[in-house]
Amino acid sequence: MMIHHRIACCWLVLVAAVACDDDPKTNNVNNVNNVNNVNNVNNANNLPGPLAGELVLDEYDMISSPYSRLTGVVGAGGFPVWQEEVLAEGDCRLLKFVPHYCEDYCEGVCVDENVCEPWPSFLDAGRLTITGAKQALAVELSEYGWFYANGYGWWGDAPDLFDDLDPITASFAGGEVPAFSVTAAGVAPLVLTSLTNDELDLPNGSDTILTWEPGPTAGARVRVTLNANSSVGHGSPYEAYIECDTEDDGSLTIPENLVEAFPDAYRWEMCAGQDCPLSWAMRYRRGTHQMNGRTFDFRVGSTVAFFILHDALQP
Repeated sequence: MMIHHRIACCWLVLVAAVACDDDPKTNNVNNVNNVNNVNNVNNANNLPGPLAGELVLDEYDMISSPYSRLTGVVGAGGFPVWQEEVLAEGDCRLLKFVPHYCEDYCEGVCVDENVCEPWPSFLDAGRLTITGAKQALAVELSEYGWFYANGYGWWGDAPDLFDDLDPITASFAGGEVPAFSVTAAGVAPLVLTSLTNDELDLPNGSDTILTWEPGPTAGARVRVTLNANSSVGHGSPYEAYIECDTEDDGSLTIPENLVEAFPDAYRWEMCAGQDCPLSWAMRYRRGTHQMNGRTFDFRVGSTVAFFILHDALQP
């Protein structure tokens, strides 16, 4: 679960301005990292259990502008999630941002009324190398990294990194955690067939059906994330998103109930003062590695980004 969780500097300042008294819960970052949702394993999130971090290597098509990318963090909870699950149906769930406030200064994030938890922290796992792809990759930990924390990132011009079933291995040299490796297989390029002009219409009054060409081999899955705008301005958590995870069989039903509870979404020709994110679908395969009782999640995939069109129902 990736771009829709990004935190910008202005939001860090905003959430740091609210706080709470010292509390035993300050040692528990589960709410910050949304581990409660991770522990609730179902078809909608298809997550492997409590996370010890996650890494994503994918071929990415952003409105007919293909490239490739690698993003990841090592540490409890994986990528931070700032929204809470409010509805779940079929292979999908709806998450919305629910702001909380603390009366006193909070050195971290206010996750409930007067409940403060520390900022998510990530670990140095040493130099990361990717083997098995058509291009060898080597990435050092960035002190700024993903989400302004220690993380791994790389972006490349070539969109063709792997073929279907190619074994791709991510190896960490070790640092604050022992050295480890994890392998996942490549996938065929994802081709969506229900988009018009890079847009997916989400009408009220019926389910939405997203379709694609099924992959040539068994074992892959497709994850879909439909993003609303940022909640209070640039850098703030997205107001809501719908996340679905399903078999790679060529069709996904996005339930009417989730769509009708979703905020407005348009093809933003100009976006000023807000974040107007694209939505995306990813065909992927996963590899996992157990670390300190948690699971490190490595996904290799093919991603297509698109706009969504939706008129929110008026209360």
